Amino acid sequence: MVGAVSSSLRASDPYEQLISQIIRLESQPKFDIEAKKSRQQQMKSVLDDFDSTLSALNTRLSAFTDQFNNPFEGRGITLPENSAFTASATDDASYGSHTVEVERLASTDTRISQQYSKSGTGLRSFFDSNGSQTFEVGVFSPDDSDENRRVNISVTVNPTGTTDEEILQEVSDAINAAMKSAYDNEDIKSDDRASASLVNETNDTARLTLRSGDTGFQNRITFSDSANGLLGLLGVSDNAVADGTSGGQVTAVGTSETDSELNSVFKLDGLTMYRSSNQVSDALTGVTFNLREAGGDPVDFTVEPDSDGIVGEVEAFISEYNAILDSIKSRTNVDGATQVRGLLAGDSTFTSLRFNMRNDIVQTVAGQGTDEPQALTDLGIEITEDGTLRLADKDVLISAVEDNADAVRNLFASDDGVAKRLETRLDAFLGTNGILDNRKDNIDENVRRLDTRIESFDFRLNQRTEQLRAQFAQLQEISAQVGGQSQYLSAILPF
Repeated sequence: MVGAVSSSLRASDPYEQLISQIIRLESQPKFDIEAKKSRQQQMKSVLDDFDSTLSALNTRLSAFTDQFNNPFEGRGITLPENSAFTASATDDASYGSHTVEVERLASTDTRISQQYSKSGTGLRSFFDSNGSQTFEVGVFSPDDSDENRRVNISVTVNPTGTTDEEILQEVSDAINAAMKSAYDNEDIKSDDRASASLVNETNDTARLTLRSGDTGFQNRITFSDSANGLLGLLGVSDNAVADGTSGGQVTAVGTSETDSELNSVFKLDGLTMYRSSNQVSDALTGVTFNLREAGGDPVDFTVEPDSDGIVGEVEAFISEYNAILDSIKSRTNVDGATQVRGLLAGDSTFTSLRFNMRNDIVQTVAGQGTDEPQALTDLGIEITEDGTLRLADKDVLISAVEDNADAVRNLFASDDGVAKRLETRLDAFLGTNGILDNRKDNIDENVRRLDTRIESFDFRLNQRTEQLRAQFAQLQEISAQVGGQSQYLSAILPF
């Protein structure tokens, strides 16, 4: 509160106002330094933005020149809406047309016990007579050493329940516990585990169900019964489709991949294919099918260049290239009407970059065959009057890719390719020792020096302010003394 009152009194003091005016005049050199600092900071911001713009294109160019990547080899598949399957293609897929008809989807191997009365005691009598029972459940669990590996998992049951429902639940729990133990011991993978459950079709009945970990004949469940035939008693291992209250297979397991109804069935170009999964990647090189629905008419499709992906890559390249040219133009421009100069106006480093990039674009590429694209214009890319690019004809681009994707890639990625030229050009500007980093480092050093000078000015101006206050305080004291003497003389001297 006292400080606020003191500041208020100072602000209204004519001497303080005069001191402020003097300090403001003497601060002009400091204001000039601050203006220089502000311009340096603006320049740093411009260079940061320019660095980001160049880096975006450079990342794109790196993808174009990567020897393990060809952005023009992408394949695409277009299917009618609501097709019975979806399909995707990798670069390995060959161009061409095909027909697929889905006849059956793959399903899991599900086994069920016979139907029991919940309150029945037949199973209790069986265990009372035969004691603990041990059986094996076989599951498919391939590994690196054996792609057809199957594992038999031992299950021991010694139930304490009284009713059939209680004992079926204990059998279910024992199977699940044995599967978990096999997984914990790394005998099988998690997805290979069979799972058991207790289900109630009605309020008074119960069944045991056992379901394979995955679909198809390959993933079928196999059994080795206990000494006293527990699984046979339950009906779970019956080699027939369950009917009514009997136990057995929900879907006919069969004896091979061609007669098992667990497998998916589809026709590819008239050939019947059988697979354990609804996802099929080994029927047609480079193509993965996801079967979704059985039945329906055959569906025709074509493996062709990934038009959307390829066009997207080229348009992204064009956009990032144009952004650099536009950025240089706007920041090196001098407005003829207002004479406002861009922060990079007169800087030959950046005007030369713009010129050289345009030159890199228009030159033909050495090493291309006579029937191969020689320049970007052969891909339907137009070079406008200001040097920026425009994809004028997408069909020309896709046609060139379809004719020879490697030749299109080489137009960009060969030693004399467009992307390679630009990448070499930008390398001088980017990186730890690049032009942009060096300039930004120089700016940081300039700003530090200017900050030091500003701090020095502030120190001297504070000293000057206190000096002026002391001088004006002395003048006020002298003025007060002179005023007092004048009053004294006026009192003793006659008029």
